[in-house]
Amino acid sequence: MKPLNLKSINLSGLHLIEASAGTGKTWTIAALYILLLLEKELRPEQILVVTYTRSATAELRDRIRQRISSLLELYSGQRTASDDELEQILMQERRPDPDRARRLLTRALHSFDDAAIFTIHGFCQRALLENAFESGSLFDSEMSSDQSAVVRQVCDDFWRKNILARPNDFIEHLVAGEFTPEKLAKPFEGHYQNPELSVIPVTAPPDIAPLILQRASLFQAVGRLWNAERSQIIAQLEGDSLNRTSYKPEQISAAGQLLDSWLAADNPNAPCSKLDLFSAGNIISKRTKATVAIPDHPFFALCQQLSETLNLIEQARRDMIIACRQELRQWLQNELSKRKKILNTRSFDDLLLDLHLALEAANGAALADVLRQRYPAALIDEFQDTDPLQWNIFSRLLNPLPSREGECNYPLFLIGDPKQAIYSFRGADLFAYLNAGKSVIADNRQTLGMNFRSVPALVSAVNTIFNKPDLNPFQHKDIIFEPVAAGTTSADPFSCDSSPALTPFHIWIYPRPDQTKAESKPAASARITSAVAAEIYRLLEQGCRDADSSETQPRITPGDVAVLVKSHRQAADVQQALRAIGIPSVQQGSATIFESEEALDMLRILRAAAWPGNERMVREALLTPSIGLTANEISAFVDSSGDHPGWEEWLLRFRDLGMAHRSGGVTALAAQLLDNCGVRKRQLSSAGGERALTNILHCMEMLHQAELEHGKSLSGTISWLERQISGNHGDDAALQRLETDDNAVRIATIHASKGLEYPIVFVPFAWDPPATRSGRVMYHDENGRLVLDLAEAEEHKILAREEREAEAVRLLYVALTRARYRCYIVWGSINGAVDSALFNLLHGGILKRENKALAELPDSVILEHVRQAAGVAANGIIAEMMPEAADNLRYNDNSQPETPYTCRTLAHIPGDNWRVSSFSGMISGAGHPFLPRDHDNLAKEVESGTGSGPEASGGLTIFEFPRGAKAGTCLHEIFEQLDFSSIKKGQIESVSGAVLAANGFSGQWLPAVSQMVMDVATAEIIPGLPGFSLSQLKQGAWQTELEFYLPVRQLDPDTVRTLFDGLLDDKSADFQELLESLSFQRSRGMLQGFIDLVFVHAGRYYLLDWKSNHLGNSQGDYGREQMQQAMCRNAYILQYHLYTLALDRLLKLRLPGYDYETHFGGALYLFLRGLKTTGTGSGIFHARPSLEFIQRADRTMLTPV
Repeated sequence: MKPLNLKSINLSGLHLIEASAGTGKTWTIAALYILLLLEKELRPEQILVVTYTRSATAELRDRIRQRISSLLELYSGQRTASDDELEQILMQERRPDPDRARRLLTRALHSFDDAAIFTIHGFCQRALLENAFESGSLFDSEMSSDQSAVVRQVCDDFWRKNILARPNDFIEHLVAGEFTPEKLAKPFEGHYQNPELSVIPVTAPPDIAPLILQRASLFQAVGRLWNAERSQIIAQLEGDSLNRTSYKPEQISAAGQLLDSWLAADNPNAPCSKLDLFSAGNIISKRTKATVAIPDHPFFALCQQLSETLNLIEQARRDMIIACRQELRQWLQNELSKRKKILNTRSFDDLLLDLHLALEAANGAALADVLRQRYPAALIDEFQDTDPLQWNIFSRLLNPLPSREGECNYPLFLIGDPKQAIYSFRGADLFAYLNAGKSVIADNRQTLGMNFRSVPALVSAVNTIFNKPDLNPFQHKDIIFEPVAAGTTSADPFSCDSSPALTPFHIWIYPRPDQTKAESKPAASARITSAVAAEIYRLLEQGCRDADSSETQPRITPGDVAVLVKSHRQAADVQQALRAIGIPSVQQGSATIFESEEALDMLRILRAAAWPGNERMVREALLTPSIGLTANEISAFVDSSGDHPGWEEWLLRFRDLGMAHRSGGVTALAAQLLDNCGVRKRQLSSAGGERALTNILHCMEMLHQAELEHGKSLSGTISWLERQISGNHGDDAALQRLETDDNAVRIATIHASKGLEYPIVFVPFAWDPPATRSGRVMYHDENGRLVLDLAEAEEHKILAREEREAEAVRLLYVALTRARYRCYIVWGSINGAVDSALFNLLHGGILKRENKALAELPDSVILEHVRQAAGVAANGIIAEMMPEAADNLRYNDNSQPETPYTCRTLAHIPGDNWRVSSFSGMISGAGHPFLPRDHDNLAKEVESGTGSGPEASGGLTIFEFPRGAKAGTCLHEIFEQLDFSSIKKGQIESVSGAVLAANGFSGQWLPAVSQMVMDVATAEIIPGLPGFSLSQLKQGAWQTELEFYLPVRQLDPDTVRTLFDGLLDDKSADFQELLESLSFQRSRGMLQGFIDLVFVHAGRYYLLDWKSNHLGNSQGDYGREQMQQAMCRNAYILQYHLYTLALDRLLKLRLPGYDYETHFGGALYLFLRGLKTTGTGSGIFHARPSLEFIQRADRTMLTPV
């Protein structure tokens, strides 16, 4: 490949630009963008720029905008040209007309908000939406990052319609193998609809029935002969003709007993591990001499036949499973698309697939023409992370296609680096990049040859490690390492001329305590993490001074250091080692929140909240680190037989958590968990608590989002979390967040570090080999196509392993090129190290790759090999034995001045008073948004018991039902779940019983509560409308728990008082007094609330609120006067006025010809304990705010429509 030359580059045709790490890829993209603006006279919206993450998209957008703005200053005469390479090329070489350049740059800057800079999924989505007719795409499909629910449904359907129709013997085999629909589909995960995936072998399901019959016959024959001649058979095996190593008397006896049990069970489906001991073939192979007579009892021949038949059946079953999976794959490809169309939803992978299929369809050429006209040029970033579908899409922009003859003029620039292709687990396909490269003519295959990231000595060191063409370091003939030159002459700002230990590239050799064998991974990991922590401590503590200067060099701070690891377990170990000596650190990586320990904690806690009566689940929750009870404390609870007060308290807490979820979802549960259960306090007072609390809050946020999308019950939420913990996730929202942004050592997975750079980098686990991905065998064939081998043939396992090993080399390259000034790696004789990427780079050509290769060498010889391979000091590399960590290290950050902290004084109250307010907040003066829904929580009532004790005797009435917020919540929930269109005694008792039990109330309350519900549902509740009750409502005529957000431009106590001025009668004196005492902060924004019930009858709309307030023990205590007092004391008058404003605003927007006097029927407050069917009017409070109140509010308080 030739170096990229922007002075003469042709801006037409297909280009491949290989950008090694640190060589200015983003700068190059911005430069090409400018050339397309100036020479092709394209607008920002016409130049398609595609990258792979939202953060990279934002960076590109920012960098390109800055470049346009800077050049506009140049061509506008505001400054002279700098020594910037692009400016010199424009001024000296390409020389665009200055006036035309100024005009084009001005136009570009003004329209840059429309720039076509997208993620790959964003581009596909826009292409489909803007060309819905040409692509046959849905207009408004909903995007979903989690398609697991749809996949599971489709797999379940396949299981029911296809698997359950199979022979019982096969179904029993599946059950014994713990197969489920999800397990059957597991090999296709991430590729459910990938048309580019080749799945082998393609085989028809074998006919297993003859083998089953043959097995049954042989099983019976073996059983008869064994039972008849057992002693003779054993005697022959105990003779001298067989090898006693394999046929010891005790082994023969044990095998005979196993055979007894197997035959007695009469279940040939069950395995018999010792059957081969009795088979003729095995006996022949174990005879002492070839000439000796062997046991020849016919039983052995029968066992041989039975064993062979069992093996054939086992192979046939494997073939049947393969055939089932092939059928399932076809089913998934067909049914997933249909199901998603019905649901009007798409996953991100669907965007790629849909655009690909649209371009391949009959009218695909027309769609490609539209896209070419819309985007006359394209720049594809990070192209090494492409896949066949993406390349198929972008190649269609070319005209003609690369596979056809003729000159291609469409400007398509593919920018990437195959040495950094590390995301195969996300579906990236390096072979798609390599295949695309073959379509590029030689003159258009270019490379960036200058590293602007690292200091020269570090660039030289990395070149030395990988520049070994005879070893084929990247294990692919088309990936050739080309050394890069240093693009900067700057030195390490932390270096001291007198300190040779500050050589840029350090290779530590692990010192084994036993030089005769390889060190175990756990032991090596523990010592290495301690050594890394100690070296970071040394770097932070040293006070470097230049030899020729009295000034101190810049100090290294924790934020200058990164530790790159391969797994999240390693990250946790490193963080623990740093924490032990007081060095602050944070984890940043590609781990999802569902891989964290806290996600498991939340799962156990949610289970206990859902089933607080299950003591095992409660104990598991209490033992989680998030709650943190000890085993001794749990033992004390168990020993007390449940009478321990602490145990009772925790049972109540978990019950309350479940109730909180029923009333307010996972958000309400989380609030109680953090505060009432002490989780927040515990985490923040413990080491690593910030990380744990961040994970807990993040997990709860994801659960809340799942509830919003899927409407989960608590049990449904638990099932969803179980699936997330056991699954894979491509959603960025699930990635773990930083626990703090403070100056701290960054601990990151290598995958997460790609694209980033750090001053000092440690790679302590470079010796750790790539993990073996079990479950499926995937590799690329000779044509570069991805293949999934369901049969897991040995030769294909080897190919898959070789691809993993090649990716491990690329992962190492990414890790070693993150550093600007200094890099540390560890190597040595550690179990598994011979299978790592470093082995070939440091010992290739010297040692064979076998387990004993390093174990047999002393550490001193390993060190010498490394020095020979690395060229050491001459190439900026130092190889030395790993230093041992000193004891009793403790880091103290002295970089901050010792100034006592003081609280700053607020100079003035901020002017922006936008907030979400609520009725409860106005009354309490609390000003907290999103307070719990008002279920009589303001009633000044004494909380009574749950009625589960002796006092809950027979003959109970609703007047005796417990008082307080919990009881109110329970009664509200009953009415929430009630179907008023089919009021029957059975429905009322079913709903009431379930809700009472869920809220912890005894079943003895069911008769009283059920009768109350029936009375409320059948009572005449609207004055002047005899005969109407809630039971006459039709489906669709009511809405429960109607949430509203009412826009308010001014909300303060004086405004509220003005609204009621002159509108209250003498009966409302108590409420007038409450109005005068209102005190809450002035605000604007939204008034939020929940209306218990809104219904329509005879063309009029009513709002209704259930009130469980206890006003007395007889119906007479719930008359108009008593209810009026309760309405005043508890500010319910204010509540229904505010709720009326919300409903009025909704009807104005939704109901054509709406008129308040005509269409609004008023507010109904039903005091549940005092309401009877008899029609006395007790318990029913009806009122209707005056039109004057509505008009005043519109003028003074509400935001105009």
